[in-house]
Amino acid sequence: MIDGRERYVWSVMSALMALIANCHRDSKSRSLAPDDFNPTLTRQERRKNAILITDDNVELMRDEFKKIFQ
Repeated sequence: MIDGRERYVWSVMSALMALIANCHRDSKSRSLAPDDFNPTLTRQERRKNAILITDDNVELMRDEFKKIFQ
C-alpha cells in the first residue's frame, strides 16, 4: 500500500510539475509530459502510453479529423 500511495502522489506532483514547466517553456521547445517528471515509472511504463507515429497513423488521424470538422 505504501508503494501505491507513493506512485499516486508522484503522479499528481508530476502533473503539476509538467503544467508549470509547460507554462514557462520556450515556444520552440517541446512540451513536457507528466511522465517526464515521474521517477516511479519504469522505462517500459513510459513507453507503454506512447503512440508510435507512422505514415499509416497520420492518414488515419487525417481522415478522422476530416470527419469531425466537416
